Amino acid sequence: MNKHQYLHNGVMMGVAFAGLLVAIPARAQAPQQDAPPKRDEAQGPSEIVVTATRQAQVASSVPISISAYSQESMDVRGIKSLADVARFTPGIRFGRSAGGASNNISIRGIASDAGAGTTGIYIDDTPIQIRGLGFSSDNTLPAIFDLERVEVLRGPQGTLFGAGSEGGTVRFITPQPNLDHFQTYDRAEIAAVAHGGVNWETGAAIGGPIVPQKLGFRISAWHRRDAGYIDHVDNQTGIVDDKNINQGDVTVLRGALTYAPDDDLKITLGITYQKRVTNASDNFFVGISDPGNGVFHTSTPEYRGSSDRWYQPSLNIQYNTGGVSITSISSYFQRMNRTGYSGTLYNLSYYQKCYLDGCGFQSTGPGGSTDAHPGPLYPFLTPTGIDKRLPYYLSPSHVTNTQRLVTQELRLQSSDPNARLNWVVGLFYQHSRQRSTDELVDPLGNSFFNAVFGQSLEDFFSYPLYGQDSYINNSVATESQIAGFANVTYGITEKLKIVAGGRYAESKFSVVNFADGSQNGSRTEGSGRKTDRPFTPKLGVNYQADRNNLFYASWSKGFRAAGANPPIPVTPCADDLAALGLNSAPGAYKSDKVTSWELGSKNKFFGGKVQIEASAYTSNWSNIQQIVNLPTCALRFIANLGTARSRGFDLQASLSPLRGVTLDLAAGYTDTHFTQDARLASQGQIVVLNGDAIEGPPWTLSVGGRYEFGIGGVDAFLRGDLQYQSRLRRPIPQRDPASASYDPGLIAPAATTFVSLRAGALVHGADISLFVDNLLDSAPRLALAHQDSSTLLFENATFRPRTIGITVTYRR
Repeated sequence: MNKHQYLHNGVMMGVAFAGLLVAIPARAQAPQQDAPPKRDEAQGPSEIVVTATRQAQVASSVPISISAYSQESMDVRGIKSLADVARFTPGIRFGRSAGGASNNISIRGIASDAGAGTTGIYIDDTPIQIRGLGFSSDNTLPAIFDLERVEVLRGPQGTLFGAGSEGGTVRFITPQPNLDHFQTYDRAEIAAVAHGGVNWETGAAIGGPIVPQKLGFRISAWHRRDAGYIDHVDNQTGIVDDKNINQGDVTVLRGALTYAPDDDLKITLGITYQKRVTNASDNFFVGISDPGNGVFHTSTPEYRGSSDRWYQPSLNIQYNTGGVSITSISSYFQRMNRTGYSGTLYNLSYYQKCYLDGCGFQSTGPGGSTDAHPGPLYPFLTPTGIDKRLPYYLSPSHVTNTQRLVTQELRLQSSDPNARLNWVVGLFYQHSRQRSTDELVDPLGNSFFNAVFGQSLEDFFSYPLYGQDSYINNSVATESQIAGFANVTYGITEKLKIVAGGRYAESKFSVVNFADGSQNGSRTEGSGRKTDRPFTPKLGVNYQADRNNLFYASWSKGFRAAGANPPIPVTPCADDLAALGLNSAPGAYKSDKVTSWELGSKNKFFGGKVQIEASAYTSNWSNIQQIVNLPTCALRFIANLGTARSRGFDLQASLSPLRGVTLDLAAGYTDTHFTQDARLASQGQIVVLNGDAIEGPPWTLSVGGRYEFGIGGVDAFLRGDLQYQSRLRRPIPQRDPASASYDPGLIAPAATTFVSLRAGALVHGADISLFVDNLLDSAPRLALAHQDSSTLLFENATFRPRTIGITVTYRR
């Protein structure tokens, strides 16, 4: 480590320790009785109130499969992100998908990067998931700080949450101002990352009455730095020239103001701002790395950093009258996401094919000859990086995705959750505008081609650059949705209830696109429109045998909206299209649908000391929107391909066998696979095969335990957690030799084990915890990838290395 890095780490540690001091305000010296009362462990694990059915109910009385985490329960587990939430939650998978999205969320195996999202993502009552218009269309995710709770709803939620909630819904619920008393929540952390740098964070939230019972506020601010652990090496010498390049920062600012002129009316105005910046991706080159010994290296000439910035103002009005609650939610969401894939590696892989066979533009071989055999510079990409004999080359990819969403929902519902008849009806409207621009900036393209091919890039492709872009694709999409929904729960008897609901929507989608640049071969322009009018019903029956035992069964549907494809250039892609039995790419794709059946129970035993929630399900997914890759021209489109079935179960359990001891278990099994062969045309290649899996490990397991005890007049605790994911036994289409998309180099992700430990004490109201994440310093293969099946250079991503640190939280 050089002097600059020592100085940098020292400054970061100093800032973080200052944050630790800020996190324990003067109020922390108040007498012990001012701290919130401790939960009595003899009464069993505490429960969280959720609003998944639009009624405030404890999770154990809600007849759906749900996992809920309060901010306090997330702090207890050391949860800092949705990736951490997924480790503790059965049925949800988060991470890099086969299609390349790094914030992909799938629930119960319903996963696809194509088209609209398969999982609803909500901030309070506003859906924010993005549509996959182009490359790197990644969802944004709110940071885990100053949240009331996170809810994960499994199974189709189309009735109450609309399009995109096919597999389920993730809700980030923000805290509201308190009109009665002041509250504060503060957190700071500092931690050392093995083989890397120093993490740190500091944040504070405060709120309370301005005018008691009438006017209140809540504000918060938070910043976190996640250290890097991947080193960049010089491609020519192999010497490390930049350390820990994949660090990232996130900043969150939030404010809310509540006005309650009387007991029946409450008006809340809020706004959230978040900015997340990363310096480089978490990918490393397999051929020059040794993950088992903490060596993570890359020699990419571009770091692939990203910037994701958004803000969301909202207005929530609640009015109660005559046993009816009326709620109006208005919100606006604006996002700018600048990211990119490895344009240099992408281009070199593509140009490597041109070096061999002309990429469909010409039949001449390397250097303009008619010899189509590998030339002296083949391959451009070796297992350890870019071939050192090539001239210096850099072609960064710039991908820009913007979102603007206007959302309005109006709900009327019964206000007594204990009444025999409970109902909710509502109207929903959303208008969105999304732009996706993908640029391959190629200022060295002509000089590279002159040196390697004996002619300029523009001469080779017989078409000029678009400015400095060898390829640009720009899509602007507008989408509007209006829907009416209703859900009714009726008690046939005091114990037996039936549930019926439905949502009818009209969704209109339109897109305008152009693509240009030498790689496109010509300028292509196109537009498309698609209208959907889906109906998503739900039926269910619940039996509350007694206050400790709930049994339920349900049948429900979910959908995601249709869309349109930009045109695919015929000249470079003719061979790829012909192999699929096509003359051109389909101009549009239809909506797809999920139908699900579920049986579940929620039970408490021994006075609540044992709590078990379990569900089993089967889901049928039809007309699946999927990405179809064209390997020769390196482009892709979306099509409806095949049907799939998902079957499995979810199990959550909490046990308090002794005072001070709490044990947790979460287990899940999901088997999602295609149920028929699928082609795009009767004479084309098979794209997916019966029995092929949709990406995701079948088995997940999380076990944890916490022991609370007193020592020297201080309340202390110890906690340990272990999460396990099995490997995927079925092949996915890319790993099935009979599939058109078969890639023999794509080895399945490995089984994983992640262990964390925490120990701490409550000192004057402040929770001071020492922790170790990834105790075993495990570095499994999570996302092995390369540019195409002929490319020898592989990249991978893995867990963040072992991290040891201290966290201080204070809440009052």
